[in-house]
Amino acid sequence: MSRAVRYTLLVVAAACTGARNDGVAFHPLAIGSPVPSYTARTLAGDSVHIGGAGEPTVLNIWATWCTSCREEMAALDSLKASYASHGVRVIAVSVDDGSTERVRRFAESNHLAMTVAHDPSATIEQSYQIVGVPTTFVVGRDGKLVWRHTGNVTGMLPEVRSAIDKALR
Repeated sequence: MSRAVRYTLLVVAAACTGARNDGVAFHPLAIGSPVPSYTARTLAGDSVHIGGAGEPTVLNIWATWCTSCREEMAALDSLKASYASHGVRVIAVSVDDGSTERVRRFAESNHLAMTVAHDPSATIEQSYQIVGVPTTFVVGRDGKLVWRHTGNVTGMLPEVRSAIDKALR
């Protein structure tokens, strides 16, 4: 079963029953709660860690097969350009199945400056209670969730910027 079909089924299951398909209750991350610790391998070959105190972070979960995800990449990259000097990290974690090459080709062809990681096992989906992609989180210096949104953020940049400003405080 393709990941797109699994997402559709998961979204329907969560919307209808309030539970993930593994029988464990679905509990989306609450604003103000600590985000789960997560580490992924970046396309550059190093590791990136999220969770705990540190730099404010915009975390985007996406996939190359997702049209909305591809459409919002330029907007996310603009946040990297605007906030890098303030110490804000912008990290896009792809949950594509299989090889990293497809993700690498996408990032290179779109000249993405933000950090791009690949999580082919999609472990972030369960730990961050993702019900669909794209999903974007803003995490504060204290490691707590400031803002989240499922769907394209391109039209919501003022709201995202406000959340980043709050994360910087």
